[in-house]
Amino acid sequence: MNRIFILVFSFLSFLSVLPIVAQPSATYYNKVDGLKKTELKLALKNIIINHKQLTYGSELPAAYPSVYYMDGQPSMVYDLFSTETYDYSSNKWNKEHVIPKSWWGGAVNKAYSDIFSVIPSETNANTQKSNYPIGTVYRSKFDNGRIKVGSPMSGQGGGYTTVFEPADEFKGDFARIYFYVATCYSDIAWGSNSNVKSELVQEDWPTLKPWLYTLLLKWHNADPVCEKEKQINNDAEKAQGNRNPFIDYPALADYIWGDYTSASFSLADAKLYEHVTSGQIDPSEPSDTTEIVLPVDTTGVLIVGETLLVDTFESASEGNDEETSGSSTQWSGDDWFPMVSNVFQAGGTLRLGSSKKTGSLTSVNLDYAGGPLIVELTVKGWTSIEGTLFVRVGDESQTVSYSATISDAFERVQLLFRNVPKNPTITISTSEKRCFIGEVIVKASSYQQASVLEDVNGDGIVDTQDVLAVYEKMQNSIYDSRADVNGDEVIDTQDVLAIYEAIRKL
Repeated sequence: MNRIFILVFSFLSFLSVLPIVAQPSATYYNKVDGLKKTELKLALKNIIINHKQLTYGSELPAAYPSVYYMDGQPSMVYDLFSTETYDYSSNKWNKEHVIPKSWWGGAVNKAYSDIFSVIPSETNANTQKSNYPIGTVYRSKFDNGRIKVGSPMSGQGGGYTTVFEPADEFKGDFARIYFYVATCYSDIAWGSNSNVKSELVQEDWPTLKPWLYTLLLKWHNADPVCEKEKQINNDAEKAQGNRNPFIDYPALADYIWGDYTSASFSLADAKLYEHVTSGQIDPSEPSDTTEIVLPVDTTGVLIVGETLLVDTFESASEGNDEETSGSSTQWSGDDWFPMVSNVFQAGGTLRLGSSKKTGSLTSVNLDYAGGPLIVELTVKGWTSIEGTLFVRVGDESQTVSYSATISDAFERVQLLFRNVPKNPTITISTSEKRCFIGEVIVKASSYQQASVLEDVNGDGIVDTQDVLAVYEKMQNSIYDSRADVNGDEVIDTQDVLAIYEAIRKL
């Protein structure tokens, strides 16, 4: 529930301040008009790389107080890494590279002292974050209320077994810093330090590893650009001479890494600070992760509730899921899935089945009163697809077809089981030979009548996407009866709160 109220607070905070007047010049982004994907990314690079290289020891820290300051308290440090309050005259802060300089070998280049990505941080948080990548923490070993550090969810972290995760209200801020660095500095020596792994690659596109840009896109769109980021962008331009384009035009990220890579970016159609919303265009290429839209019962709206099971298979740490020789060690099961047959470890994922027989895993009985249930999992095949996957919950079984193989990223699949009995077990099995499973998540759900007003975007699920739909109408001063959740003929924060109240009652 903390996350719900943090998100509410974020939206209320956005609305409590006046818009920032300063914006990019009318011609600043002209050269990106009409471009797509790699060409769009390179054009942005050519715009933002032309900036002043601040000296790390003097000019960079001297510029911080005019860029990273707490509103109303200009001498206090605005810190994305810690909840501590302190001023610039103290010794409690360091300069922190959001993307570690060790990933490119530490050469003193423009990235070394870029004010967008080398930012002030409380010293202990700086130390704990170390040179780890960003990610979703599964089990934390450090948590100061602003960032967590610990082992990552399955499929994240890349070459690292530890990641750092920002608080929800700053996830988008960090995602846009990563996008900026991957665009501005795509050609520096990422991965040149043989002693340190880099989750960025020296290349025009995508520069970010697939697991990373998939996660960052999710955070970027779930946490829209806020007024503080606009202020930082404007003041950083005064200090350094360039801007972060993913703050000015958040939709750019989706045109470079997301579902819109086949479409040309149009400055005439784009709006400042506006994120991509469903229905803007019809992309001809799918995204890297496949997500099945849950069917909606004609008699009601599906509301996603409590998470009942999350298993990222950390105990299956030997080997890997990228080569045929990487998954030969048997896995004996864990607390969630103690019953296994012909299952093998694959570097934090599982291989089900072998060249001669099928494989399966079965969960413990879940603490669930019965009703609709959502099973989400990631899957990919062997060197070819050797058969479909079966998922059984109680007496109901569903078949999963997929196209990714051993050299591809995992596909993400969501399944809705409508009439699940009390305290069911989950069984996942191959129909023929081998496939890999990356993680399994099971969520309770429930139906409400189809007249439920909180389903603003009409996708049959009441969640934070409905909050974003209301927020869009508020930001653009558009009245839409679907967004008027409480029926008072005004679209405002009361409608946002009504949605969160519906979620809270699950």
